[in-house]
Parts: sequence; C-alpha cells; structure tokens
Amino acid sequence: MKLLNFLPLSSQNFAHPPFLSNNKESIALFNKADLKGIIFLMMRNLLVLFTFILFANNSFSQSIVDEFNEDSESNQLASELVTEKISKVSNSKRTYIITNDNQSFYKGDFITLVLANKLAARAIVAKNVNNLAGIKIIKIYSLDLFKSFNPGVEVQIIRGDDSFFGAKKETEEDREEANLLKEEEDLFNGTLLEDDLSLDENTNREIKTDNILSLNVGLISGLNNDGTSQNYTHLNGMWMYQFEDNIWAEIGYGQNIINDYPSPGFDTTMSNLFVRAKYTISAPLYSYIQPYVGFQMISASSPQAGVDDPTDDITPSQAELDNEILLVENLKKRQIIFGVTVLKRLVPGWFIRADLGSDIMNVGFSLEF
Repeated sequence: MKLLNFLPLSSQNFAHPPFLSNNKESIALFNKADLKGIIFLMMRNLLVLFTFILFANNSFSQSIVDEFNEDSESNQLASELVTEKISKVSNSKRTYIITNDNQSFYKGDFITLVLANKLAARAIVAKNVNNLAGIKIIKIYSLDLFKSFNPGVEVQIIRGDDSFFGAKKETEEDREEANLLKEEEDLFNGTLLEDDLSLDENTNREIKTDNILSLNVGLISGLNNDGTSQNYTHLNGMWMYQFEDNIWAEIGYGQNIINDYPSPGFDTTMSNLFVRAKYTISAPLYSYIQPYVGFQMISASSPQAGVDDPTDDITPSQAELDNEILLVENLKKRQIIFGVTVLKRLVPGWFIRADLGSDIMNVGFSLEF
C-alpha cells in the first residue's frame, strides 16, 4: 500500500511504473503483494467490526433480559399472585394450616410461599378442607423469611413452577441454613403431618404434648402395729393433662398391702387417690421441673380387723379388737399435699420421673402423647 502512495494515480503509471517497465516478473510480484495486503486489511477490519457488533448486541440483550425479569416479578406480584393467611403452625415448623379462600390450589399441588416479594419456602398441599389447607414444607429459599411464618401472617401463593420468579440456585450454605434440625432438642419435636395438623399449637409450652401417663413405684408413709410411722412400698399410676400452657392437672391412684397389720396374720390394703395442679419449668439436660400442690385421700381396709376368728384357739378381748379397728382407721388420711416432680427425657416420647413431696417419694417412667 505504501508503494501505491508514491505513484501517480494515472492508469499508465499504475500499470507500468518507470522503474519496473522492463521487468515483467517484478510487475507480477508487485501485483500479488498488493492484492494480499488489501485482502488482509479487509479481513482484519471485518473481524474487528464483527467482534464489536457481537459484544454490543450481547450486552444489550442481557440488559433487556434483566429488565424483563425484574418487570415480570413486579407484574406477577401485582396482578397474578393470590394472598392467603397462615392459620396454625406446628411445633416442628414443618407443617402449616393456611387459608385457601381463593381456591387457587388443591391437594397434591406444589406451591411456593412468597413474602415481601421474595420466595420464602416451597411446600406440598396435604389437605384441603373447608377453605383451609394443610401444607408441609419441603424446601426453604430464605431462612430469615421462613422464621417469620407465624399465625396471622399473610403470604402470597405461587402454584406449580416458580422458576419465573427468579429463584436462586441453592448453594451448600443455603442447604445448611435451611436444615431445621439445629440442635438435639429438635429430635423430640413431632413431625407427623396428621398429628401436627390436629394440634392447637402454642410455642409457649415447654412440653408440647397434652397428655402424660406414668407408672411408678415409691414409698408411702403408714403405721406399725405399735403406732409408729413406717414407709411401705407403693405401686401407683398417674395421668397428667396440660389444659393451659405449662399448667397441668394430674390424677393418680396407688395401692399396697401391709402384712401382719393390725395384728400378726392379718393383711391391710392401703389405697391412695390424689389430685395435683402443676406448673412446668424447663431445666438443663432436657429436663423439666414441676412444683405441685394437691389433695390426697388414703383409705385402708382389713376385713379381719376387729373380728374374732372362731376357727383359732385365741379369743381376743374387746379392747384388742377395738385396737385393731383403730389401727386400720389411723391409716386413713385426708390432707393437702405439696412437692415437686422432675421429668428427664430419655428418648422422644419417654421420660424418667421422680416425685418428692409430702405425700409420696416416687420413681418411674412416663409416656407422652
């Protein structure tokens, strides 16, 4: 190209330069070199232009897609998503009862709960009855939003695919944060859908269940034949019911037999019926302390007491017969009682328990349901 710039622009000079006029071979070489230079420059310019157009088009397209995604999220929230309200939350926070006033989803549907214009959690509809739906959480998008799920909170519902809403790809960190099993105590939270949906959940309860059955063996105070105090082994059972948060009512019954009382060869049955009111306090090591106050009724019976047996050779005096009846009557009690119960969780649903009170000293096992 530089060579052409030094030449006059006439056709004659271009075809036959003076210094090449007598050299046909040189003219041929010159024409080939000039043509290759022109082709190279054209290809280089086309490549630069193509690269520029490709880059500009890609950037512009990406900006259009981003803007479209943002607009579609906003438009979807404003015009298409239905709003429902959380009615109940299970203690495991895995199952919920929400309203379905709009009848926008049905049993077996996959739905996504949206809060504050963001994806919060993914769920499956397990029940749908009378404008109420029972759902079970299967995936958490935002742990912070998920923690705000409480009765009365309004959420928006996406039925089916939620990918258009810009759901982010789940990372390892997200999976760790979304794991609901944060500590050992969570092992004892029930997650059965049927049970959770039937409970009137209250997170203020230290023990989530309503009923506890216990079987115990303990020591109960009685009398010797000489009228002094004596402790006897006593088998008993109890049922506790939680009628308010952490407030329990308990009823129990126990029985034991005292041998050679009120006289040698006689047996006396002691029956212990009691009621208690308790309050639950959480303690370390998955334990619970329950101070209680109540009322105890102890009855005693001995069919042979105060009766002369004609088959033996001994004829007791009337004073001795009256003393036998008196000893049996002295076992009977009607009294106010107080003490404390300690429950220690062994495995989900089972406790070991101990009672220490003015009525009895007990150890045993308890089953919650």
